[in-house]
Amino acid sequence: MKDEILQNLKKLFQESYSYAREGSIEKIIDEYIHETNQHYVSIGINNYLEDEEPFELKRIKKNSELEKCFKEALKFDFDENKIISNLVSDIQTAFSEIKSKLIDEKKEIENQAIFLEFDFIPKASIAGYGTGEYPILKEPKYLDFYPDNEIYIAIEKIDYRKIWKNLTSLENTIEKFEVDDYVFDSGTYQALRNSIIYKTYILLHKALNNLGPEIFNGLNIKKPLMIYGNEHDCEPISIYVLE
Repeated sequence: MKDEILQNLKKLFQESYSYAREGSIEKIIDEYIHETNQHYVSIGINNYLEDEEPFELKRIKKNSELEKCFKEALKFDFDENKIISNLVSDIQTAFSEIKSKLIDEKKEIENQAIFLEFDFIPKASIAGYGTGEYPILKEPKYLDFYPDNEIYIAIEKIDYRKIWKNLTSLENTIEKFEVDDYVFDSGTYQALRNSIIYKTYILLHKALNNLGPEIFNGLNIKKPLMIYGNEHDCEPISIYVLE
């Protein structure tokens, strides 16, 4: 099952990356102007293109700093082996802490699901839950049930920042030039962000595989142990399974 999960993550990464690399800040803004104008025309307003908004957007869409940051975010210019090594260290430290703090009444509960969840900053928390019918999720999707038997949690222990550094720089630059309302919801930007998320999960999968089942020694694991990744309050996806 774990090989199936890895191949699925690679497929999702390639799909997102292929879409993103065809785009640019200029194309994103052009699409926004076109779609907004079409909307206004459909409700009988024909002078949107004469407004200040499209004028300012046309001026800024060729901004060299924005375009440079966008291209940098597509490069994935980091040492994957070093990133995997760092993730291995983060995971080891996190589970060492989890085991040392696990209270007695929780030690008897079987652990069958782990969620690696990030929020506003690219650092993931680890939460372990009890038994249930946990599926392999081939795309981000909410579970049919909400796991409520939390056994442990370790806040912001897995550092994604070196993987996300170019995206973070792009986001800061987009906000600097105040075009976030026009860029962040675009298909191209979402594809770029998703490609970085999927690359993160691919590297996490490899880190967990390198660690092997021994990393869970001392926990009352029930197999298959499903490991998911997600953004806070968003749909999880399978990133690993201990069979």
